[in-house]
Amino acid sequence: MTFLHVADLHVSVKEKEYSLEVWGEILEIAKEEQCGWILICGDLFDSWEDLTQLREEVRKMTRPYASHFKIFFLPGNHEIRKVPQAIDLLKKLDLGEIQVLADAPYSLHPIDPDVELLAFPFSQSPLSAEDWRVPPKKARYRLLAAHGMVPGVVYQGEGEEEVGALDLASFQRFEIDYAALGHLHMPLEERKGPVPFVYPGSARVWRVGEEGPRSVVIWEVGTGETAPLISRAEESRLEDKGVRLRRRRIEKAGRFISIEVEVALDGTLQVPRVPEDTGRADWIQVELVGITEDERKTKEQAEKYKAQLEKRVRKVTVDTSKLEWIEGLSSHPLAQRFLSVWGEQYREAVGQEKEILRYARLHGLRAIQELRGGHR
Repeated sequence: MTFLHVADLHVSVKEKEYSLEVWGEILEIAKEEQCGWILICGDLFDSWEDLTQLREEVRKMTRPYASHFKIFFLPGNHEIRKVPQAIDLLKKLDLGEIQVLADAPYSLHPIDPDVELLAFPFSQSPLSAEDWRVPPKKARYRLLAAHGMVPGVVYQGEGEEEVGALDLASFQRFEIDYAALGHLHMPLEERKGPVPFVYPGSARVWRVGEEGPRSVVIWEVGTGETAPLISRAEESRLEDKGVRLRRRRIEKAGRFISIEVEVALDGTLQVPRVPEDTGRADWIQVELVGITEDERKTKEQAEKYKAQLEKRVRKVTVDTSKLEWIEGLSSHPLAQRFLSVWGEQYREAVGQEKEILRYARLHGLRAIQELRGGHR
């Protein structure tokens, strides 16, 4: 048995075309991999409003694949936040071929004689599973499906919304073999005790500090029905108990690429160095780094570069959090001498030396400004 594990697609009206293209590719990947089912671990939609406005289009896209695989959708925090009784409403909503796993506090689904799925729908409060009467495991493997954070396994980093923690002790008590999870936007595979926890990462959304491609996880459960490997699939990172995991890159999701651009004192910008393999679906963030005396000139040049890059990629943003404006610094004799010596060293530097010197220039000018008694 082979299935595809995905989470946090966040289909939205705001980015309708892009997010639906990614959903379409996920369906095609599942078909190529000969998956028996798709497991969506939360946040298929970015909000309840997006769900109600785009569910018909998602339903139409999914219908042609009905003969190839089943689709199970576990609601996440984005589908139910700010909407009273959202879980109950989801049970009544027609998503076509997509089966919503919204029964609380849990539901148990026999997939085949070898696999059963224990689903915990998202909860606004910490899951207290002490009184649950989960039946004994009957299949060879019991997989947990949930949307949330596991204490001690992952750090809820910047940009991640606070959600109720999953009860780690209950995983062993309920005879869980594997945990297929959602909510964390970075891909992660980690073992806590005997249970491996697998986050596919977001299918298309980035948080601060994240770069690289987006992916889904292909689970191959050792039932004698394993699909043939696809050449574009990445190497397995976790394999035991007869279960093998692989990641498949989602090409149409693109990548998040951060590019640092040095800013000179006169406000001019270094020409951005864009990777040669940058694709149309990518998102480039230009990070302006340095000290400028001409803030207006710097912003005008940044907008010019932004317009040029927008012809090549899906999205371009400019980050000025590392940019400082200091008036009159270039006229200071110490600054003039420092920049003269620095320029000689920089022209002769190669490779990593240039990067070190760029940071030295920034910190040196900051120190001179402090000697002037100015403020940064």
